[in-house]
Amino acid sequence: MSTEIQAQSCPQPSFMETHKFTLLRNTVYILVILALIIIPELKIAKIDLAHDEAWIFGEKVSVEEGLMPVILALGFFAILVIVMNLINGRVFCGWICPGGWVAEIQDIIRKKVYGPRSKTGGKIAYYLISFVTAVLFLTLFFNWVTDLRVFFYATNPMFSWLWVAFLSAFVVVYFEVFIGKRWCRTFCPTGIYQKITPYHHKFKTTMNPRFDLSDCGSCRECIKNCPMALDPRRMAYINDFYKGIQACIVCGECVDTCKQVRLPQCKEPLMTWVTELPERDPDFIAGKIKK
Repeated sequence: MSTEIQAQSCPQPSFMETHKFTLLRNTVYILVILALIIIPELKIAKIDLAHDEAWIFGEKVSVEEGLMPVILALGFFAILVIVMNLINGRVFCGWICPGGWVAEIQDIIRKKVYGPRSKTGGKIAYYLISFVTAVLFLTLFFNWVTDLRVFFYATNPMFSWLWVAFLSAFVVVYFEVFIGKRWCRTFCPTGIYQKITPYHHKFKTTMNPRFDLSDCGSCRECIKNCPMALDPRRMAYINDFYKGIQACIVCGECVDTCKQVRLPQCKEPLMTWVTELPERDPDFIAGKIKK
């Protein structure tokens, strides 16, 4: 009874307070997607292989001239990823990559409709959702290199070549979409590239130094909600490609999740950001709870 009275008298946190990083990340992701749509549509940068032409800032140029910005963009991307890694790890994966965002959304859908106990209808729905998502995602990128109408005109010389390219890419993208965030954890070439390039995390998520695993209890919500299936409480201490800080995408979901669980109960969140890791004993790093 006293617990109920305390919960009722406890000032409840705002939605922004408990979903800060989720909202910020989704805003950035949406802006990136909009940029990927608007830039070729306004012909700020656009290549049309089907008609052997290209545009740069609305001015019609040859395909060769149009390819130059693409080559420069790829080089800039490779350098940008390394710079981000050196500053704060896999920020690109957690805040910018549209593929990662799509995979994350798919993971949410997958948990709802596709599982060992899911009905046949739910599983079929997930196959269809994955199919549509993969087609839309590929369309987003093919719009940068061709007039999409070419896929409906068999008389165009590029018709067959572009369909072969689209279907080949579809196999990979459908696999990515279907397995969701597991793609980012295991198969993504960009993720692997970031793991093997030099990295440094200026800001790291971990359990507040004042707390230990025994203070966490049996909640484990931060683990359930981590897109990379890590244990954020002690992940920063682990030097491993798949379980350690190399795999962290610096999304802040664990911090948000901890606030969602503890703030409504007037308890201080356990998860926080640090610039320097506090010393921890081997038992903590191994995940052993002290009694």
